[in-house]
Amino acid sequence: MKIMKKKDKDENKEDSKYMNNEIKKLMIEIDTEVKRLIDIFRFVLKYRIVFRGRGVEFAGIRKYLPTDDASLIDWKVSARMSTSGKLDKLYVKIYEEERDLNVIVMFDVSESMIFGTQNRLKIEYGAVLAGTIAHAALEVGDNLGLVLYNEKARKVIPPMKGDLQYFKVLKEIVDKRNWGGLKNTGDVLSEVVKTAKGRTFLFIISDFIGETNKWEETLRSAVSRFDGVLALMIRDVRDEELPKNVGDFRFSDPFYGEVTDVNIDKIREKYERLAKEQEDMIINMFEKAGAGIIKYRTDESFITPMMKWFSLWGAGRG
Repeated sequence: MKIMKKKDKDENKEDSKYMNNEIKKLMIEIDTEVKRLIDIFRFVLKYRIVFRGRGVEFAGIRKYLPTDDASLIDWKVSARMSTSGKLDKLYVKIYEEERDLNVIVMFDVSESMIFGTQNRLKIEYGAVLAGTIAHAALEVGDNLGLVLYNEKARKVIPPMKGDLQYFKVLKEIVDKRNWGGLKNTGDVLSEVVKTAKGRTFLFIISDFIGETNKWEETLRSAVSRFDGVLALMIRDVRDEELPKNVGDFRFSDPFYGEVTDVNIDKIREKYERLAKEQEDMIINMFEKAGAGIIKYRTDESFITPMMKWFSLWGAGRG
């Protein structure tokens, strides 16, 4: 049995207090963003995946729930089952394919995400995004899973329902001990494709900086395997463009720590051209594979673009 010293106990208490405060702050931000997304998850995500899937066959009826699509109500059965002369008992049709949907969030916590020149770091912006998706998925009764990753999967929470799952996910997201390291989205995605079970919608949250298109085949496998794949690319303004007339600056490689002194005015054009080429390469890779991708900057709201994408996707145009 390990004997815990008083110093260790005090440090654990401080860690717990810090984590609780960070989770509370994150929950407040999520609550302001999530309400509009819940309806999208309920009526678009569920409808397209569950009721437009292959092999959907009528299997019976069950009592209507407030979260059900009203178009599924069987009015004849409801009228027959109501005994008061009024429609006081509603029933909906159920189908063989009406089953749990897994929503899995792959969240990049590598070193390049721990950067920001606006109000927040990219990883903090991603935390609100991931938490909002988690809240919406659980609210409509989906199973939620989380994969925090850098060059490998650092933390994996298998898909489950419930409030406890929500707190588990938030706890790992805000824990800075999970942050940092190199990045290898392709290898982690390959493992998710191999291990995920059932009907699944996959979100990938990352800046995708430092990535190549060498994992395009893995991405195609994911698109074929899952019911939907959506990348959420997070970029800081300085990932794309450099300030003007500021002279010499010291740059550090986010992954390997190499330091270089440069004159920004001399490298600006090349930097911005290469950044644009790398960004376009990632976007083209996702589009060619048949996956969705939305680009965000950390000074922008993420809800409206996501709702627009899901609306198009739900209509078969995404």
